Amino acid sequence: MKPFVLSLFAFSAFSCAFLQPAKANPVEYAVMSATPYNSEIALGRERLEKFLYTANTKKRAILAQNPIVAVQAAVVSANEAGPLLHRIESGEYGHANGGYPADQANRQVLFILLFDSRTGQLVSDDGVLVLNPPQRGKVGVFGGVTALYIGMGW
Repeated sequence: MKPFVLSLFAFSAFSCAFLQPAKANPVEYAVMSATPYNSEIALGRERLEKFLYTANTKKRAILAQNPIVAVQAAVVSANEAGPLLHRIESGEYGHANGGYPADQANRQVLFILLFDSRTGQLVSDDGVLVLNPPQRGKVGVFGGVTALYIGMGW
């Protein structure tokens, strides 16, 4: 009986050590990149500075773990987003409000810029277009970069 119990214990230890469920991969929210205008960079930086100025202890703790911040710099309709409209109409990203693919030209697309909260500088020269952003205050992946999403402010 003793060897059976030991083998059972060894099997359960092995199961706990190696058969852990894999952590879910973070969601990629960016559907394509785009180059920002100077006015969009200025607006994004202004929103970042306001966020940093008003951040409480909880928000600062989150920033310490995730210093890159995703800031909404503009909202455009899908028909202004060039090749993205064709991808939306083909159903690649689902249908907003259950509409037909051809009715997606007015679907809102957010233009997000990524800033390093420690320096206030852009992380890359391009921003990203997002159809369905995470909730404000949540961390997501934007163009391969993990960032805290604040939208227009949080």
